[in-house]
Amino acid sequence: MQKLQNRDGSGVVTIPKYDLERDGLVDENGEPDDVHLTVDRLDERAYVVRVCDGDIPELHECEAIQRVAAERLLDEHTD
Repeated sequence: MQKLQNRDGSGVVTIPKYDLERDGLVDENGEPDDVHLTVDRLDERAYVVRVCDGDIPELHECEAIQRVAAERLLDEHTD
């Protein structure tokens, strides 16, 4: 679990190095690459962080968001 930290009045949280490595976001020295991220607020206390490789697609176009929505729909129809 990560802890929300204060940096000049904004909340900061770290992404575990293991996850950055899995996604190819570290350089040859094992340090995080200089990449841009976008943070979207989904709902109260729910956020999504995405790496920006150029144009930022709409959230509904994000594969992970589509997967969660589909799972929720399936769950609702099986109850």
